[in-house]
Amino acid sequence: MKTVMDIANHQLRLFGTLHFEEVLSAVHGVCDSLWSPPALGLLIWDTDLEVFSDTFFYGPRGSELEALTEVFAGKIERRFDISDPPFGAVSAFDVTPVPYPDALGPIYYVRVQDATALTAVILIAGIGTHEPAELHAALEPFSLFLALSNAWEVRELKRENERLRSRYDDLELTNSTLEEQTRKLIRDLELKDILRHRRIEDERMLYEISAAARSSLEIHPVLQTACDRLGRKIDQGRAIILRVLANEEDSLFVSEYHHDSVEPVRDKFLTDEGQRFVNALLSKTAPCDLSDLQLAERAGFEPAFLRSLEYQSALVVPIILRERTIGGIFLHECGLSRSWSIDDLSHFGALADQLSVAVENADLHEEKKMQAVTDGLTGISNRRCFNEVFAKEFERAKRYAEPLSLVVFDLDYLKKINDTYGHAVGDDAIKAIAGVLSNSSRSIDLAARYGGEEFCLLLPNTHLEESVLIAERIRKLINEVEVEGPGFISSSVGVANFPLHASDPDELFERADQALYSAKQGGRNQVRVYNVPNGHP
Repeated sequence: MKTVMDIANHQLRLFGTLHFEEVLSAVHGVCDSLWSPPALGLLIWDTDLEVFSDTFFYGPRGSELEALTEVFAGKIERRFDISDPPFGAVSAFDVTPVPYPDALGPIYYVRVQDATALTAVILIAGIGTHEPAELHAALEPFSLFLALSNAWEVRELKRENERLRSRYDDLELTNSTLEEQTRKLIRDLELKDILRHRRIEDERMLYEISAAARSSLEIHPVLQTACDRLGRKIDQGRAIILRVLANEEDSLFVSEYHHDSVEPVRDKFLTDEGQRFVNALLSKTAPCDLSDLQLAERAGFEPAFLRSLEYQSALVVPIILRERTIGGIFLHECGLSRSWSIDDLSHFGALADQLSVAVENADLHEEKKMQAVTDGLTGISNRRCFNEVFAKEFERAKRYAEPLSLVVFDLDYLKKINDTYGHAVGDDAIKAIAGVLSNSSRSIDLAARYGGEEFCLLLPNTHLEESVLIAERIRKLINEVEVEGPGFISSSVGVANFPLHASDPDELFERADQALYSAKQGGRNQVRVYNVPNGHP
């Protein structure tokens, strides 16, 4: 039995630091003082990903315990339920076919959790025979959940801060450059009274657009605001901002302001001729005066397209993000000829820099939103996204008395693939299934990676018969995928339907999972529908 002083000393180590490795060492110290185990494992649970993200092993036989952990850790993940007893023993059956060292004896696990969340699993081996409940009771006074969860949260915050700091270093450098340009403009205003009023207006516009860029993460309204402010500076002309979007069908966004006396030309940039103009713009890293068509042609722009815009003078300023041109500001004077001064080039260049910062901020925000709902390995929806959509679709189906089918896929023999060809090949197989699901799904369906090698396909407003046909078609497509190494892969598939098989989302998922298990038991590479027991719903 540990004395109150012993417990207090260990708690002092546990809560005397927020350094993650030191807290792990303190947890090891607690277990060592209680049982002196020759092998101890700490499996850290990532609540967001719902997987064991980090593992640590201690003791002279720690490496033997580590060799077993990879096999049964996935089983602990899949069957984890917060309401289950937070302790137990790992049997030899759990780690088959990995050799189970007799010297380790029983391997006990204790989940470190509170009423709603798990933070770690402690594996204890080589201490003889015990009741798992006794081990759990011995650890309870040390408040391990609070110590580990605090240290984990601090570590994750530090990681996130480091990532954000590295991304924003370049932005800070850009802002410093813009501040220097602004100071230079102010000095010029003091020296050249004749341009004072015009430059003050220019700076006011730049500030307003910059403020709009800083206050909004929606980039297209910011670009339209910039267009409107630029257009009002030009006599009887146009201001156009072009932005090339990456990895989207509509690859070009065009924002335009035009004077009432001038025809709009936005749609011309969506033609083949307009696309060639955009391609020429993307090759530029400095402003181009397009007033002289001969000089414009030498710069790679087609004179026929420029003539169709019917301007007197024109200037194009590329928008550059991290040494890559992503669009440009295109200004037209249609009522009179204009010479673009060095001040113009400096001002519009500063504006282009501000817009590139706004674009990057918006892209970073969009990337973070996507990461929250996207599986990092496969690029399809993740478990969190699936759970949210599943709950909403089930409620909608129930409210409007519409059918809802759930199909669960599981890659066959992933462990064998990993053990024989390596995890990289296993990842290729997982990505291949995700690709088939993504390319074979309807626009109303949701394909998601639920965890490990398990995938879900949610089929709204789909009767059981149709969902079985869809599942069988996708199973065949998966079976036609050849991965270098193992060759053709296969999947086992389970199907369940509301209202035929379930009355709530959890029940529907459980029934689909039971059908999946039946498919695996029946020989794999097949589709099984949940079999309703006689006399049961």
